[in-house]
Amino acid sequence: MTYCLIQLQVKNTLKINNMKYIINAPDSLKYITEPTTKILDIKVKEYENFFEVEKYRDIIINYFDSINDFRKFIYKLRGNNISLPEYAEGTYDNGMINAFIDPNIPINSGKYNIKLHMASHELFHIMYMELVLKNNYSKRIIWFDEGMAQLFSGEFDSLNDENRFKDFYLSVRKETKLIPNLNSIDHGESFCNEKYNGYNLSYLTVRYLYEIMDSNTFKKLISDTNKILEIGKTVVKKAFCYYEEKFK
Repeated sequence: MTYCLIQLQVKNTLKINNMKYIINAPDSLKYITEPTTKILDIKVKEYENFFEVEKYRDIIINYFDSINDFRKFIYKLRGNNISLPEYAEGTYDNGMINAFIDPNIPINSGKYNIKLHMASHELFHIMYMELVLKNNYSKRIIWFDEGMAQLFSGEFDSLNDENRFKDFYLSVRKETKLIPNLNSIDHGESFCNEKYNGYNLSYLTVRYLYEIMDSNTFKKLISDTNKILEIGKTVVKKAFCYYEEKFK
């Protein structure tokens, strides 16, 4: 697969270019892009070690401070003007990380933390898809892929504190009114609704698997679609039981 950079038509474009990634963004997003580079400097190396590649290809990141500019760019890549859902604010078309980011998000807010780690989150998805799934989208199991991206991207590093993680777990347990078969949920209403939050359950269950497995077993699991599907049927219940026992 060939990856190409389309020149962005953005005023005052900031371009950060090093040996591993290129960030194209307007000056208004410096408050995101500058700390993002520090995260990526660490995460690219971590991911290369995790996926056992000596050097991954260059990563292109295109950020926009206008939702309309973002949508125009994606439609230019796709050659149509109908394929983006109304709520979409990010894609990884053409193997690039493309996103709209509001230039006025309060620093240190929860939303700011998510946007700060967006590049490392999406990069994990891309490397997993290319290096493990070999671009076979039919093999992608959403809960597992989302959980891994959240776990490894650094966006939940604050939960490395045991007390904070305990509070997080108790909150997830309380908000989960129905325990789903994770294999059956997809992005949209079936992923997050009044009965459960699929993102929180994905993070919790992958963290649980990462805790109970040694590193070699976990690495074998990430390429075993059938095993992941089997685990997905009951993993929420097992994770709840595990953490109930751990925190009681």
